[in-house]
Amino acid sequence: MERKEAYSLKFIAVLDGVRAVSVIIVLIFHFWQQTWIFPIVNTPFLQSIGISRIDFTPFARVGYLFVDMMILISGMLLFLPVARNVFIGEPLSKWRTYYKKRAIRILPSYLFCVIALFVYELIMGGYGKPIVFSETAADLISHLFFVHTWKVQTYLMTKLNVVLWTLAVEVWFYVLFPLFASFVRRWKKERSFLGSLIRSLILGVAMIGVSFVYIYGYALVPESAFAGTVDGILLKLGSGIRSTYPAMVINQLPAFMGTYAVGMFGSLLYVFAASKLKRRWYVSLPSTILCLAFGYLIVQMVKQCSVCDPAAAQVWQLTARLPLALAFMGFILTAAFSARWFGFIFSNRLMRFLSGISYNLYIWHQWLCVQMKNVWRIPAWEGDTPPNMWVGADYTPAQQAAGMEWRTKYAVLITVFAFAAAILATYLIERPAADLLNGRPSVYNGKLGLLIKQRREKKPKR
Repeated sequence: MERKEAYSLKFIAVLDGVRAVSVIIVLIFHFWQQTWIFPIVNTPFLQSIGISRIDFTPFARVGYLFVDMMILISGMLLFLPVARNVFIGEPLSKWRTYYKKRAIRILPSYLFCVIALFVYELIMGGYGKPIVFSETAADLISHLFFVHTWKVQTYLMTKLNVVLWTLAVEVWFYVLFPLFASFVRRWKKERSFLGSLIRSLILGVAMIGVSFVYIYGYALVPESAFAGTVDGILLKLGSGIRSTYPAMVINQLPAFMGTYAVGMFGSLLYVFAASKLKRRWYVSLPSTILCLAFGYLIVQMVKQCSVCDPAAAQVWQLTARLPLALAFMGFILTAAFSARWFGFIFSNRLMRFLSGISYNLYIWHQWLCVQMKNVWRIPAWEGDTPPNMWVGADYTPAQQAAGMEWRTKYAVLITVFAFAAAILATYLIERPAADLLNGRPSVYNGKLGLLIKQRREKKPKR
């Protein structure tokens, strides 16, 4: 009974659902860009309370904000072992083990995507005929070393899946993380967590400071002397993040350091609270109410950003990145201590499955939906203007109706293709590769036969 009443210090169950929902919101944003279908759900069953429909359009317009949630979760999970070390003195694994785990988690699906798309573009002539060797090599090599966000040509204009920019941010934070953790961890001579906690606060302030300087001293003021100096240094290093595309400066690691800091500090708060609290109604009830309040706050922030024009929305994204991270973290922490029925929304079999395929769903969904519409033309369409643009006075009602019919079919198909690709990549690439690299039986070296044998042995004999 005592175990059921305690909170886990090693696993935050609601993160499965929060991660899955975040990836799906990003997916909705990219699909909306291609379909122009506004996600509105009619709710006649709520008419009696004055709600005839629920409009998810703001989440479609600025769904990219939930990439920040994914990065926040990453920082929180990375720091969770360190938080246990701080508060309960649990030893940290060797950093060699840490790097191995990160590589096994990230690289198989990522490298498969990069190499598969590189071969595909070579065959399809994406790199020109004849092939422009310098551009082709730069695209591939920059992705292999996770520096593709440094230049427009290898980031926004890449042939190798533009959404992979997040992996560049994540991997370089993974590389730096042991330095942060080593600074924070409890030293052998320390009998209490006070010293580690103080160092955690110092690290958090420093990381937020880096983001603040980057955003307000560099990204938003390109004409300043400091920004000019930094640009000069970056140019000498071969970078071109200062360009006419705001995304080039928005989506760089320094801009996310504050988000990572919030995620890391969230781990400390969770472990401290989970080690002190038990599952009681006086914990779960206020946590559930607060979680709903944080959810409402997030919705309002999304709406605030969605009414901005694209340029203003990008400025909003930068300047509100820290407040948004705090709102996200508030939602996660209160959901973790909420009532069981509420936590179940984010921690159930469906959410665990979606979370399990979310990495590959994120990797493949945007590339597939663009290819299906513009290259493969699935569903079929003719002419130079995609059917999602058959709107307005230039098109007859019959053409607009045909365009709407095409958009509906396309939305269904891209959803099916994206989830199918995610499932196949997860169960044929990611997990088998992890099994092989961890020295376990894989579907490629006997695991499938072992599973079949075990199932046969479990069957009752007649």
